[in-house]
Amino acid sequence: MKKQITIGPAVLRRRRELGWSMQRLCDETGGAIYTGYLSDIEKENSNPSVDKAYAIAAAFGTSIDKLIEESISPNAALAPSEHARRVPVVPWELASEWAQNPDISRLPSGTPWEVPLDSQATRGFFLLVRDESMHAPAGPAFPSGALIFVDPGQEARVNDFVVGYTSDPTAPTFKKFVQDGSQSYLRALNPQFPVTQIDGNFRTIGVVIGMVMKTSRGIIR
Repeated sequence: MKKQITIGPAVLRRRRELGWSMQRLCDETGGAIYTGYLSDIEKENSNPSVDKAYAIAAAFGTSIDKLIEESISPNAALAPSEHARRVPVVPWELASEWAQNPDISRLPSGTPWEVPLDSQATRGFFLLVRDESMHAPAGPAFPSGALIFVDPGQEARVNDFVVGYTSDPTAPTFKKFVQDGSQSYLRALNPQFPVTQIDGNFRTIGVVIGMVMKTSRGIIR
């Protein structure tokens, strides 16, 4: 009888080498799995569905194929760079939902995953900048095509760069949060875009704490 393919041994080995508890790995998957289910996987009592296996592989910064290969050949060396945790580049319309409930099954097929800028931001994620509203002629700038790293765990303060919405959670905006007296505003860094006054109905999804840009032939990819 043909042996069933499993990723359990590789998952157990990687988790132990990283010094992660079962709960830590579950957290790194964005809540895609729970500890009882993970225990069954590691003991080879259960094989995860493709989306769960993908979440586990992404948490380790590797691929499902690599985990299968390591389970078949347990003496295979691990690449140190693969220990880096990765987080998804979330579609803008899912940013609010992901910040509250990081359900990997809701992500579109082919969603990119990147190494986060802050390992302590357990629910952090990337967004792809879509316009030039935050591209300033001088000083801090977030050009179209760059990836901004959003930390939903940080409380927004004056002068923070924030992602949030007023009425439609599927249509968030990215701006600088400023105040003038008792009034609060969202300000674009590009002076060609208007300043927007906000009130208590504005909901912050997260604070932008960094940016990643990949370039090729002078173009941001």
